Amino acid sequence: MKIVLALLVFALTSTTNIYAQKEIKPKLNKIESLYKKGELIEAKEISDVSISYEKTMNNPKTWYLRGLVYMALDTSASMVGVTSDALQTSISSFNKSDALSEGEDKDPFITDDMGNQTTKTQQIESYWGFYYNKAATAFGEKDFVEAITSFNNAALIKPNDTNSVINAGYAAVQAKMYDQAKNSFYKAIELGSKEKDVRLILIYVVSTGQKLLKESLEIIRDARILYPSDNELARQEINVLIQLDRSEEATINIIKAIEAEPDDPNLHFTLGILHEEIGLKVDSEAEKYERIELARKAYTSAINADPNYYNAHYNLGVLAMTEVNIYIKEQNALGYSKADIKKSEELEPIIQEKLSLALPLWEKTVLLKEDEMPALETLAYLYTMKKMYDKAESIQEKIDALK
Repeated sequence: MKIVLALLVFALTSTTNIYAQKEIKPKLNKIESLYKKGELIEAKEISDVSISYEKTMNNPKTWYLRGLVYMALDTSASMVGVTSDALQTSISSFNKSDALSEGEDKDPFITDDMGNQTTKTQQIESYWGFYYNKAATAFGEKDFVEAITSFNNAALIKPNDTNSVINAGYAAVQAKMYDQAKNSFYKAIELGSKEKDVRLILIYVVSTGQKLLKESLEIIRDARILYPSDNELARQEINVLIQLDRSEEATINIIKAIEAEPDDPNLHFTLGILHEEIGLKVDSEAEKYERIELARKAYTSAINADPNYYNAHYNLGVLAMTEVNIYIKEQNALGYSKADIKKSEELEPIIQEKLSLALPLWEKTVLLKEDEMPALETLAYLYTMKKMYDKAESIQEKIDALK
């Protein structure tokens, strides 16, 4: 009995070795047939062998069919988990097929049972659509991480498709994944996107999301080469220059912007702010005075462009009060000597004149916004200083009501 069993084991082992040593000869028609019937696992097994089999490994159709099989594995819900790299394998297989058939004009295709042909170009377009639609659905459902992944997958399938890349960037912005968003928008630009909106959102990502002001300035200036007369980009550059504490440079730019849009009150107002900022940094009193006058002129121009421009009225009022306070401070610092009393008396008409200049500015400011506490308090003070006590009391009542 032991001898028989030993012979049986030997026979089985020998048979197994014979089959193990028998070389599988993959047939492309078989792979195609299995693919058409949806028998994808067996099609995959044979296709995996075909790419290293001497008679098929250099045939463009071998790699084309492999791309189709892995594409089907990737997009079939019932095949999840069969392979972990179906997308990459499919794309690399299609690329290999293209490389082996370089110089040939004919697009490979599959024919269905009705004789209808579907070319590789059409199949890849469908593959791209699968991921693009999946991404769009995820975006609509606010699943931005899935949207990013699927848009990026669509971009892998069609590498020159800037639409997928840009939308991956938009999804990343929504997810506050700013590094990824920036990479997507840079990639879109490298692929040849000329869209201004891509530059604007990239500027937002880099300057606001990442706080990289110098890099955002480079992006803006590159964009302005494409759109030299675009006022939005001009404003962006001015804004970044201000944040970078490069007020002089920003001033030059904003003057150019005003030449292009003289009726824009925001530009005039911003110019006024810049002149004030520069005035704070200079040492010469003459230069300080010059900058204040330039700021006053700019705020006045803003009001001329828009008579109800509140911030310009407010800042004009502040400049007037600053001037008043210089003389009041000087007067308050005086003592009780005859010389000081005389000096105080000389200052009083100047103070009253300056108060009279400031008063209508603050009356207009309060008229535009009657619930702004700082403006109301300033106006009440002015009425008191001008001995207009009834009006001062009326304003004080408004202040008390707002507290």
